[in-house]
Amino acid sequence: MAYLSMDGQVRRQGEVLYLPVFEDSWRAESGRGIAYLPAPPTSETIVQTAAGDVGSPVRDLGDGWWWVE
Repeated sequence: MAYLSMDGQVRRQGEVLYLPVFEDSWRAESGRGIAYLPAPPTSETIVQTAAGDVGSPVRDLGDGWWWVE
């Protein structure tokens, strides 16, 4: 899974695993990536995608994995 991550890191956020795919390199104000969610997301589910940004799961990739923007 580390090969999908932009920096080879998998970040744990509670029970969520997050693989950053894109992050604004200037000030890390925005990001996108892939997250594993152990339970289906709700409208209140958020994932920190960069130092200054949070995102929500928008596309189901299957088996608990989601694209986060």
